[in-house]
Amino acid sequence: MARGRGGFTFIEILIVMIVIGILAGLGYAKLQSQKEKAAVAAMVSDLRAIAEEQEAHYFQNRLYTTDLVALNARPTVGDTIEIVEATVSGWSGRVYNGRTTKQCYIVVGQATPIGSATQDGVISCS
Repeated sequence: MARGRGGFTFIEILIVMIVIGILAGLGYAKLQSQKEKAAVAAMVSDLRAIAEEQEAHYFQNRLYTTDLVALNARPTVGDTIEIVEATVSGWSGRVYNGRTTKQCYIVVGQATPIGSATQDGVISCS
């Protein structure tokens, strides 16, 4: 009487490994997407904070500034804030991060629009 051998065949193990590889690849892609969303959210938050500081500075001095120290800027680690233009009538700025190719922009008042920011006070990322 022949005994049946227990265990899996090579083909069965190979198919299971392929399925696990596909699932891992999908999970990794989703993780990268979430990382980019987190980086963009941090950039938007940093621009909002700078906008509030700019308004406080304007209230005290009647002009906007390009001086990030005067604005008490504390960007998220990895974010770089740049005030492109600051006058008595408006300001524009951007923030970028090496973890993503996107940049976020804001234009306030009569400043020259920058990047994808075209509406007064609205943060735009592209």
